[in-house]
Amino acid sequence: MDHPARELAFSFLILLLVCISCQAKTITWCAVSDAEEQKCQDLAGNIVAKNIRGKLQCTRGFNAVDCMEKIKNGTADAASMDADDVYTAGWCHGLELAAGESYNGEDGVSYYVVALARRSSSDLSLLEMHERSSCHPGIRTTVGWTVPIGFLVNTSQISVDEQCNFPRVVGEFFGYSCVPGVKDPAHDPKGKNPKNLCEACIGDDNDRHICANNPRERHFGEAGALRCVAENLGDVAFVKHTTVFDNMQGEYRLS
Repeated sequence: MDHPARELAFSFLILLLVCISCQAKTITWCAVSDAEEQKCQDLAGNIVAKNIRGKLQCTRGFNAVDCMEKIKNGTADAASMDADDVYTAGWCHGLELAAGESYNGEDGVSYYVVALARRSSSDLSLLEMHERSSCHPGIRTTVGWTVPIGFLVNTSQISVDEQCNFPRVVGEFFGYSCVPGVKDPAHDPKGKNPKNLCEACIGDDNDRHICANNPRERHFGEAGALRCVAENLGDVAFVKHTTVFDNMQGEYRLS
């Protein structure tokens, strides 16, 4: 599959056009995987071969947060990140987005994030969700995590400490919830993420894989978050605006 490679190369070219061609300097790219590091090294070699002004060098980060720290302390200049990492980089590390990519060749918003609740929850609003039960498609997803948690921060409903421990403050804000993957070692290496963020999860038919960050958790994904509310295990679900229509013919219609 060479499409991701082409997109990464395109991302590099944007960086090079902006940062290298205008001035002879060295740009350090922080990579978080062997594949990304190899692509960086290949491109650095092509820059030399094509006699492009400036130089690209590659450094390795343990993860996206490590790359953020390297950029902040000046040992790296740029890195490729997903939406959740971009938000964290800006809010917690004071970094700025330099360029973005469009994978479908179109600009503009392709979907909206909505908070979905039952009609009976007439007292629920976007500014009145404290201690309510929430259903999320998954940890660190744009729809189920980055956008709604960013909204809570921007409306001063939650505040994040210097360590940017989003799961902790989200767990303190909501009641029992389902955030698939929040207790996975990759997202909770110290095992300290709040347990209540998994209490509305149900796992598979055999009560296994509870809060798993995959379809074995029946409340995983947008359809799963919808199911979480429909089954009265959550008060609000964060999903795309198309999720309800995509599930209108299913057994999880809300009333």
